[in-house]
Amino acid sequence: MLSTKQKRKLIKLLLWGIIVAALYVCLYVGAKPLIEWTAQGRWTFIVPIAIAFIFSFVHGNFTGKFWDFLGIKPQLPGDKK
Repeated sequence: MLSTKQKRKLIKLLLWGIIVAALYVCLYVGAKPLIEWTAQGRWTFIVPIAIAFIFSFVHGNFTGKFWDFLGIKPQLPGDKK
């Protein structure tokens, strides 16, 4: 059975996972209109850059929660084994 702390970690992991999946679905469904809109020129080139930053932020949080749930932590310089 999972402890309360592990349940909270699992819920956070699942929420970030759902957000990542939703972003990928939205990008897949809206790819053609997005490409047409950004091809107009002017300042619309910022939209794909913003989308990349959003994906990076959300996917990074999901990945961090995933490894945290598994109990895997990075070994920092100076840490003993």
